[in-house]
Amino acid sequence: MATSSRKKLGPPPTPKRLRPSIRLDVVNPSDFLKYDFTYSCEQCTHFCSSSEKCTIGYAVLPHRKEANLKSYYLNGKMAFCRFLEID
Repeated sequence: MATSSRKKLGPPPTPKRLRPSIRLDVVNPSDFLKYDFTYSCEQCTHFCSSSEKCTIGYAVLPHRKEANLKSYYLNGKMAFCRFLEID
């Protein structure tokens, strides 16, 4: 009895991400206007302003103030760093 080989249909599976994507959190507009949020790298203890890099090694571009405000005004979401520390 011969066994037949079956071909898989459809595209091959996509590879796993090497790094997880940045999670955007919904920000309530009334809260944004009422409270003084700490949301950007410039406000964090781990941000080195002279080199403009995170001392822990995380990507700063999506968490910078300008990028976060642009994201908020476009879709109401911000990229909050999970390791944000304030002085």
